[in-house]
Amino acid sequence: MAVNNVGQAQMPMMKMPNITLDSGTAKAGAWEDFSKLITDQVKETNRLQKDAKDMSQRAMLGNAGVSLHEAQVASSKAEVHLKFLVQVRNKAVEVYKEIMNMPA
Repeated sequence: MAVNNVGQAQMPMMKMPNITLDSGTAKAGAWEDFSKLITDQVKETNRLQKDAKDMSQRAMLGNAGVSLHEAQVASSKAEVHLKFLVQVRNKAVEVYKEIMNMPA
């Protein structure tokens, strides 16, 4: 098994949206894409939380073929998704504050 040095490791490239500034405002398309992405993630987080709650209730009642393990996995997945979404929100607020503190 080959072991690469840290400096030689290849990191996958993330595709970032092309955002350009035109006379102080950003291209509307990129911001609409970001807004849609965040909206979709909020909806997905909500769906995961509802599914986890439903599975937990069914597991506690001991019916509908849901094991406690499956309910716990669903709950953990929803929790991780929510924590990630909160971190994205925190970073967005941090960037906003930094931009607002820039000199004109």
